[in-house]
Amino acid sequence: MITARFSNKTGSSIQLVVEPWATEIPIAPGSHFAVHYAPPGDREDCSHAEMRPGIVCFWCEGDTFEVEIDGERIET
Repeated sequence: MITARFSNKTGSSIQLVVEPWATEIPIAPGSHFAVHYAPPGDREDCSHAEMRPGIVCFWCEGDTFEVEIDGERIET
């Protein structure tokens, strides 16, 4: 399992968008969050994050993923 960790150090909520599923999850100010996924077995893992004002877009190369916010698993 691979984990990509982030934190919202802004004073307002941001959106985590996980692609290619277009899953949107709000992240409260000051929260720490992570995306957990199994790397693809048949190709290179090219997962990556793009940060824009108010948005973290995470492209996940795994077949499935889980999100954790402040240590709590979030249903996706």
